[in-house]
Amino acid sequence: MNTSPEPNRGGRGPGMPEEVPSLALSVAGLDPCGGAGMIADLRTFDACGVYGMGVAATVTYQSTMGLEGRFDLSPEVVRRQLEAVLSDVMPDAVKTGALGSAGAVGEIAAIIRHKRLSPLVVDPVVESGGGEPLMGEGGLEALTGRLLPLAALVTPNTHEVSLLCGFEVFDIEDMKAAALRLVEMGAGAVLITGMKAGDGRGAEAADLLFDGSGFEVFTRPWMEGVDVHGTGCVLSAAITASLAKGKDVKSAVTAGWELVARATVDPVRPGTGAACANPFAVREGG
Repeated sequence: MNTSPEPNRGGRGPGMPEEVPSLALSVAGLDPCGGAGMIADLRTFDACGVYGMGVAATVTYQSTMGLEGRFDLSPEVVRRQLEAVLSDVMPDAVKTGALGSAGAVGEIAAIIRHKRLSPLVVDPVVESGGGEPLMGEGGLEALTGRLLPLAALVTPNTHEVSLLCGFEVFDIEDMKAAALRLVEMGAGAVLITGMKAGDGRGAEAADLLFDGSGFEVFTRPWMEGVDVHGTGCVLSAAITASLAKGKDVKSAVTAGWELVARATVDPVRPGTGAACANPFAVREGG
């Protein structure tokens, strides 16, 4: 007879005190400077009042000055991390970021499907901000074929969505077509970020949400020449935190978008290079 305890989920398991917060799991890359990847995800979970857990899929060599390289952990190492965590704790929401290899994507997808982990937010990190690859050969195909169909929400920027869909995205109408394409490929909902709409002082940064039934566009002033590291990670992590608390996708995206807007306007500067999105800016600002 198996006497192993059932995994706990968000403070609702036996013996867990009521004050234990919701639980969120990040499966992503390790950025040593903490501006992006799993560390940024965990900082964001903390800022949102959610208990964060992390599984590393790839280890990067980088600082605020940029990416120098990466080392992808073996699929077995990624799988064993996941199995160890999930044997004890069942998260209320999961997000993925940079996953490195196609093999790791396959292991992650298999476990998410087997354990029926949901909701899942897929941040399809394929390249660094400087254009260096963060996914090996066959990784993009594994991501679209195995992980994307499990996602409650996928959060590509305009460059990433072009890679996923196979066509360039130049305006809001293209974003809508790309969002519809990703839903056809299996995603539950799509948030496309980073479109520059308009010119000059009136230019805006536009993000488009398709929740499966309708479109919504979020805009804020475009900040020309501003280099803030980790905004995509903080956004997807903030959305994951809200989903872990039980919010629906649209409400979670709205909350995440508001947090990342503040985190970008009031970043932290830990090094001599790029500033890093600061998920604690909301708390610090009152």
